Amino acid sequence: MTNTSFLHVADVHLDSPLDQLRRVDENTANRLQLASRQSLQAVIATALEHKVAAVVIAGDLFDAPVKDVGAGLWVESQFRRLTRAGIPVVLIRGNHDALSNARRVIQWTDGIHELSAETPETIVLENDSLALHGQSFASRMETNDLAALYPAPVQGCFNVGILHTSLSGSLQHDTYAPTTITTLENLGYDYWALGHIHLRSPSSLSDRCYIGYSGNTQGRHIRESGAKGCQLVHVRDGRLDRIEFVPTDSLRWFELVIDLSEVEYLSEIEDLVEEAAVKQVAGIDDRSLAVRIQLTGATKLHAELTRPGTSNRLADNFANRLSAHFPIWIERVKLATRPFTTFDSDDLILPLQYMESVTDELQNNDNARKEIMADLAVLLKKAGAELTGYDWPLAMPDRQDPELLRIVQQAEDLLVSRLAKECNS
Repeated sequence: MTNTSFLHVADVHLDSPLDQLRRVDENTANRLQLASRQSLQAVIATALEHKVAAVVIAGDLFDAPVKDVGAGLWVESQFRRLTRAGIPVVLIRGNHDALSNARRVIQWTDGIHELSAETPETIVLENDSLALHGQSFASRMETNDLAALYPAPVQGCFNVGILHTSLSGSLQHDTYAPTTITTLENLGYDYWALGHIHLRSPSSLSDRCYIGYSGNTQGRHIRESGAKGCQLVHVRDGRLDRIEFVPTDSLRWFELVIDLSEVEYLSEIEDLVEEAAVKQVAGIDDRSLAVRIQLTGATKLHAELTRPGTSNRLADNFANRLSAHFPIWIERVKLATRPFTTFDSDDLILPLQYMESVTDELQNNDNARKEIMADLAVLLKKAGAELTGYDWPLAMPDRQDPELLRIVQQAEDLLVSRLAKECNS
């Protein structure tokens, strides 16, 4: 057996849009649009630096059908950098690029192996004793257990299964090519390079072999925060030796939660945000940053914060303040504060009791909330995909009920804060 290494890559989503960034001029927006390409270039650079035996891509290299010949040629030219160095690329298609016309746009050169969508296929790299098994998606809605038909391991090789799958299901992702950990274990492979779930596995999902996700190479929105990249897998004497995470993102997302319980003036918020941001990004190297700022706590500023336009003005102020330290964009200022109130007026007792009863009814009565969601059903049906792209929880089935509960509580807090301001003025 020889000692070798390979890269486990997945979900590059080339040319995927980065939504929801504020204060981005056209030149900057164009540069950010290239973030996914920059992540692939980082993958290529890592492979060349470590002289890996292969680059394995577990689906969704492309974000959508490839219509731009230039985009296809760019990808092929990047892969040629690898093949000229004797590093093959082995890839499968996932749900995003299953229906891609990439095969018509791109003529893969020798050394680039796109595995079949008709049946599982095996590529053996004899010089490195690696056997790579996988199957592409024939259609976007792949509901079959593809792994169940993968071939037996190749004797004398380190066997790698390449699969784009949601396993037994995920609240964050649609179910594609479902399978079980037991099914993967029973095939007897040494390593399963999984794609589709954009969150990297912190450790193996199995004790019998390595099964895990490398995550995507570039975060695209706030739900994909933190470092993104690929896995450098080291094999020694035919066994898994170690796995190194290699960051490849050029834009990193993160969230700041700022408690305003002790804050009396709007101007103080900027100081808190600046202090928290500088601390949060300490140690992050030369990357652009995108941040969501969430303001929380019971505060006397609640009524002022919830006035129309206030969050946008705060976002502009935060961006100006933080850009003096590092390249940063404000994705959103999210208000999650509550009113800090005391009432002395008997005239407010009945209105407050009424608001409380309405809130309790909506929070504790499932049917009442279902009636509200039914009123939104037509809108969601027409624009669900677009709203999901803009991170609107009410458009996401697994987040609808918690979000509605949050909105109901926020509405009550807003009304209470307005009453409090009138009462105390």
